[in-house]
Amino acid sequence: MTATTTTADRPATAGFLDAMAALAGGVCVVTAAAADGTPAGFTSTAVMSLSRAPQLIAIGVQRGSRTLPLLQDGGRLALNILAADGESVSRRFADPAVDRFAGLEWTTGEGGVPLLLAHSAYAVVCRVREEVAAGDHLLLIADIDEIIPGQGGVGALVHHARRYHGVGA
Repeated sequence: MTATTTTADRPATAGFLDAMAALAGGVCVVTAAAADGTPAGFTSTAVMSLSRAPQLIAIGVQRGSRTLPLLQDGGRLALNILAADGESVSRRFADPAVDRFAGLEWTTGEGGVPLLLAHSAYAVVCRVREEVAAGDHLLLIADIDEIIPGQGGVGALVHHARRYHGVGA
């Protein structure tokens, strides 16, 4: 009998990573705040609109993310949809060695969540409704509480083929 393996049994291969790099994704910064108000956040392209009624979004969050416990404990988050010129902000929130909020213009929204309005096309304030285990990530399903237009300019920032691209600007 021949042993078979499934994709669930294998680590990510170069082919998998290359295929996913070919899928363009909108770039967002997911933010949350600790109980003492300390802001946290990370860059994500693993975001999707999920439902119009009720209004829901889904965000994939790596289990090792430093922001994940804040999302689980407080249940509040902001999805900052970066404007076309938001590459530097995206890189800042993707770098674990950087104080991500230092010197950056931001404010707080409902529930104290950090909003990056100066860098975003929109900020979407949400409340986590459900967590779904998904491999090395959790899929957070969240109810939308408020949608705030940003001042970050026009267009959107997307990530494709391992590079940033501004579209619609």
